[in-house]
Amino acid sequence: MGVATMLMGVLPTYEAIGVVAPVLLTLLRLVQCLALGGEWGGGLLLAVEYAPSNRRGFYGAVPQVGALAGLALGSIMTITARWILPAEAFATFGWRIPFLLSGVLLIVGLWIRHRIDETPSFRKVKAAGSTQRLPIATVLRDRWREVLISTGAKFVETSTFFIFATFSISYATGLGYDFTLILAFVLAGSALGVGSMLFYGDLSDRIGRRKVFLGGSVAVAIFIFPYLAMLNSGSVALAGLAIIVSFTIVWPTYGSLIGTVIAENFAPEIRYTGASLGYQVGAAVVGGPAPLIATALLAMFSGSWIPVAVFVVVCAAVSFVAVSFVQVRHNQDLDV
Repeated sequence: MGVATMLMGVLPTYEAIGVVAPVLLTLLRLVQCLALGGEWGGGLLLAVEYAPSNRRGFYGAVPQVGALAGLALGSIMTITARWILPAEAFATFGWRIPFLLSGVLLIVGLWIRHRIDETPSFRKVKAAGSTQRLPIATVLRDRWREVLISTGAKFVETSTFFIFATFSISYATGLGYDFTLILAFVLAGSALGVGSMLFYGDLSDRIGRRKVFLGGSVAVAIFIFPYLAMLNSGSVALAGLAIIVSFTIVWPTYGSLIGTVIAENFAPEIRYTGASLGYQVGAAVVGGPAPLIATALLAMFSGSWIPVAVFVVVCAAVSFVAVSFVQVRHNQDLDV
């Protein structure tokens, strides 16, 4: 993932090599996504499987914080580069700087990975000789219901993240707002949202993950209408408030819990594969395509934002139903 990100910073331009440039960019993006598909499950389970049974929600929220922390860091880098460099310089080489500096994160990640041991859950499975030769086959044959539940649970988390973090920036800019100002609102919301995610993770340890997740799904289905209306109001203050609230209050209710909710659905010998499969299928179906879907809906309905809101409501409804069927493992041994 890190190498692909750094290579984006040295890609030749379209003017230099023609259509090969976007093709290479797409290939590097695919490498990033494939790497994420393999790494997310491992990172999440390192937190969840090391956690005490009464603190699993909080521990599971920690790796999920990376979504907002990464968004904040990326916003800082972009705002700084645009502030320091003239517009022409940013367009020619300034945009490459954040990609190249990501090499620092690669070094940190490798250092952490090589200093941590396997989780207690995996060590038990290995000691018992219960490791699966081909866990994907077991998951698809015996645990496909859990995969469907996990995929459905992912719908609201992934669709709204990309609506709030990606679509909203281009949409608001198209409405006439200043790009850097909107990015500053995203930075503020994502930075404040880090604390919110840890709070909701801790709250789920006290009252149960299902209650918090379902409450968040209902909240976003309601909030998306005033959110888009506030963006369309023309008021900088209302647009900023909408963006900050989305990341600080709404998205963290389920964004902090998605990993723990999915992990608790699978037995230890297939947990890595099952959790990763459900998570990534959900992301592929509505996560990555969410900004494209929203943009297409705007074009199809003459710029009306109501269909975009309905799309989010549908995603929230799918997740509400899916999470209603998850196993309740609140304060229970993860591996029983």
